[in-house]
Amino acid sequence: MVRYILTKRKPPTMKTITIKHLLTTLFAFILCLQLNAHPILDYYKAHKNDHKMEAKIVPPKAAAQLVDEDYPEAIEVLKSMTSLRYLNFYGDQNKIKRYAEQAISSKGDYQLLLEKVEGTRNISVYGVKENGLVRRLFVVVQTKTQFILMIGRGKLTQKHLDWLPALSEEI
Repeated sequence: MVRYILTKRKPPTMKTITIKHLLTTLFAFILCLQLNAHPILDYYKAHKNDHKMEAKIVPPKAAAQLVDEDYPEAIEVLKSMTSLRYLNFYGDQNKIKRYAEQAISSKGDYQLLLEKVEGTRNISVYGVKENGLVRRLFVVVQTKTQFILMIGRGKLTQKHLDWLPALSEEI
């Protein structure tokens, strides 16, 4: 306080301190968001506007209502998820292969949980397990004419992971 009297400057008011704290907090929050970004989400953002690429963010509970009742496993998987986004591309086989390879190389700290080959359909499931449940996952489906990338969050058990190929067939 003596310093402000000698220099004839006004001491900081509560209003200026609050604004400084608010800006510091906002900067820290933005920094935390950047640190939580993941390569697969960056891949999604980079390719969602590509030519002939369909990109959607779908509430899983709403998607479960659109799935055919002949696939109860797919419905169960969707109901156990909290968020779902996907990329869907129909086109040239070389481009599909390149999309699939790039998506898999963007896996970061995700681990391979399931890999299945059904004829010309290759399904790879990557995820992060916490407390015995898969909390975050992404699925890459590659056929001769189609590429699908599904990114989701939820509480999936091993049984749900085994049902993911049924979900990829329905989507």
